[in-house]
Amino acid sequence: MEQPQHILGTGSLPAAPPDADLIRRYTDNGWSTSSLVYLSIGENWQGPPPGLVRALHKAVPSYAHGYTLSPYGLPLLRQVLQDYIVRSHRLRTLSCGETGVAVSQAGTRAAMHDFARLLRRRPRPPDTVLVPAPGWDYSGVAAPLGYHVVPYLLRGDGQPDPEVLRAQLMRHPRALLVINPQHNPTGVEWDTSVVRQTLQAAVATEAAVLLDDAYYAVVHPGHTPTNALALLAAETRDTDMPWLAVRTLGKQFNCNGWGIGALTARPSLLAELAEIVQERTFGTGMPLQAAMAAWLTDPASDAYVTDLQHLCAENRRHVTARLHTDLGYPAEGVQSGTCTSYLRYRVPPSWAAGGSTRPYRQRAADAGVVVGEGTMIPTPGGVGTWVRLHLVQHLQTLDLAIDRLGKAGLAWSGTVGG
Repeated sequence: MEQPQHILGTGSLPAAPPDADLIRRYTDNGWSTSSLVYLSIGENWQGPPPGLVRALHKAVPSYAHGYTLSPYGLPLLRQVLQDYIVRSHRLRTLSCGETGVAVSQAGTRAAMHDFARLLRRRPRPPDTVLVPAPGWDYSGVAAPLGYHVVPYLLRGDGQPDPEVLRAQLMRHPRALLVINPQHNPTGVEWDTSVVRQTLQAAVATEAAVLLDDAYYAVVHPGHTPTNALALLAAETRDTDMPWLAVRTLGKQFNCNGWGIGALTARPSLLAELAEIVQERTFGTGMPLQAAMAAWLTDPASDAYVTDLQHLCAENRRHVTARLHTDLGYPAEGVQSGTCTSYLRYRVPPSWAAGGSTRPYRQRAADAGVVVGEGTMIPTPGGVGTWVRLHLVQHLQTLDLAIDRLGKAGLAWSGTVGG
């Protein structure tokens, strides 16, 4: 992995991320991080596509180094993004005034926070957010704003149960509902019918909706992804319920640090979001936005996404096979999925005592592999202890990780201390 001083700092300040302790365990044992395999989060520090780098050097107009007076991002990128969303989500048009697109300029986490904050300012604000479990760290966004975080459990097939979710929404009317159809961390894509029924339940209970479309483009090659944005726009067309779709571009172009994505919503809601954003900042990263605008109109950007899809699919198949054949995992012990850049698997029974992944993750880190938590949302009901692997890596790196896990006694039949 990248040298820790480049991405973690020196450790002289508090509040380091949780993985920092695992990385320091490895270096405290005398090893260099250059040999550490880091598979915890969706990052590999290998750099963005060459075409995007060239655009940053050659396609940035002089005005992009100054302020923009538009609260919706660089106008050039906003227009390109609108065309891109229409095309990639197979929408007829966004010019009818019902839906608009703005630039997410400081990461989608910040955009989610702004949306949740906006809702809290409205008359009869929601006090509950319903989030998928397992799931991403939505509670870390919403709880500090005063929301009561209520998980909705996914079924064994990785899908939400629309009827169970409808009952939860009826117990918490006017809640904020989060949906994540290309689901992180399971890699399971939610069925179109499930998403439609879920959205219909949201409309019936006057819930607000946050659509997390981070991995919309990261699906099996040739597969048409579940188009939750089109469903959301259709199901809410005759309502005034608030909704926001966020789609990061960092995941599909390996440029997470740029913090650029698309925000899709009604124009009136985008205007409210712009007011909140401007309370804390003017537009940021205009040269990056100009480069992204040029890159999205380059046919090479579509080719890059296709290559990423093939890489994830091939690595997913390979790692799944090795977990079964080399580490002895049963079929139900691996959740390989068909989308996102992650694969999830169970912690072996002997390492899962107490329902914590910590002993397993510490042992793996000592062996030179940092794996991620299988959920960032506490999952009630004792549905198992899981970890996840990030698949956007060289195949040799993933093979090295599997070899190290096996040698460290972390196969399915491994024993603590073995």
